[in-house]
Amino acid sequence: MTGRFTVLASGSSGNAALLEANGFGLLIDCGLHPKALTARLAEVSASWDSVHAVVLTHTHTDHWKDLTLADLRSRKIPLWAHPAHFDHLAAASPSFEALDRAGLAHAYQDAHPHDFFPGVRVTPVRVSHDSDPTFAFRVDAHDAGHLAWSVGYASDLGCASHELIEAFAGVDVLALEYNHDLKLERLSKRPRHLVERVLGDRGHLSNDQAAEVTRAIALKSGDGFPGHLVQLHLSRDCNRPELASASGRAALALLNPRSEVITARQDTAAKSVPLLRRPDALNRTAPRSVSPSAPLACRRTVQPALPGFEA
Repeated sequence: MTGRFTVLASGSSGNAALLEANGFGLLIDCGLHPKALTARLAEVSASWDSVHAVVLTHTHTDHWKDLTLADLRSRKIPLWAHPAHFDHLAAASPSFEALDRAGLAHAYQDAHPHDFFPGVRVTPVRVSHDSDPTFAFRVDAHDAGHLAWSVGYASDLGCASHELIEAFAGVDVLALEYNHDLKLERLSKRPRHLVERVLGDRGHLSNDQAAEVTRAIALKSGDGFPGHLVQLHLSRDCNRPELASASGRAALALLNPRSEVITARQDTAAKSVPLLRRPDALNRTAPRSVSPSAPLACRRTVQPALPGFEA
């Protein structure tokens, strides 16, 4: 089974990624206006005809838009989300009620695998973020009963748990948040409460922290994994693509120097990653089951304080 993974937009102004396999398409988040999403799909030679379902990571509004939910209703595209997400959307989105009445709102459960379309299984993994609950996803494609390829997607998290690292072990494509450079965040003109929110366990990963997570997943994965690192959710104010890329490359330099690093952007679609059946597919096994994690108690790496920001 072959496929394609493309980040259409990533950042605080809107998030969406497209995973295609066997003629089916899964949109991860829908945080752009419908016209913008239409344009991004066209940018990568896709269209709404390529989208057969949408899955939501969490309910911050850079991951869904009310007009886009209305567009899903008109196109008869189902939305998958956690039941707590639906409670929020019912109160916050005028368009959600019509989507729900049309039978297009489907619930996933923490750590429970769902077969979104033939041969493709999606497992939600709960992560620590200040929109509760927030989920990462592991996507596994099976071909003739064997694991063909896998994608791990985690766009918003303040720290990484051991459960997440275990869940993402062996993925071919690791899509992970590289949100900020610590020094740029600390020295920014943002209000202190916002800086501390970003740096907290329920905020966002720094480049250094994301590199640690990348390295830990690679260590659990064995030779050749991940083949691609896709960096997500870079801050426009407190990060630089070259800084994030350097951190990612350094994390993989000894473990998998051939891994390609792709830094996703807000204003244009990222390079598509081909998803190919690996030559060792016959010897690959499905990942271990993921246990529900509530509440998460992971502790982030201690970040050094800079002058003026002591606790």
